Amino acid sequence: SCGDVKTYIVRVKAVVMTRDDSSGGWLAQDGGALSRVGVCRLLPPELAPAPPFGCSHFLIRGERLRDKQVILDCPLRKGLVYTIATPTFHHWKVEDRKCGLSFQSLADARAFDRGVRKAIEDLAEGSIRV
Repeated sequence: SCGDVKTYIVRVKAVVMTRDDSSGGWLAQDGGALSRVGVCRLLPPELAPAPPFGCSHFLIRGERLRDKQVILDCPLRKGLVYTIATPTFHHWKVEDRKCGLSFQSLADARAFDRGVRKAIEDLAEGSIRV
């Protein structure tokens, strides 16, 4: 474990999507079941080894609403490429992993985008101080 999930910068409802490399398209995980997805900060950072060996201090985490099972657990790193493909479908790439989210509303999509950007800024600032 990489510390406790302490605070969520943002949490919204969305459908978690996975990349289907054979077709080049995106598929809804769990048949399109809604999840609660958030950007969370892991604490305490001073105990976690620095990336890339330890875990980053932020995660994009998704829990299925119906049973609280975690179906998305993706570390948020400085090299993350975040793409707003449509106003309500965003996807990102970290190392070899491609993940996507289909949001219920424009407001949720915007809030999530802001949360991810805030986390990336925090990571960038953290790297300057070290």
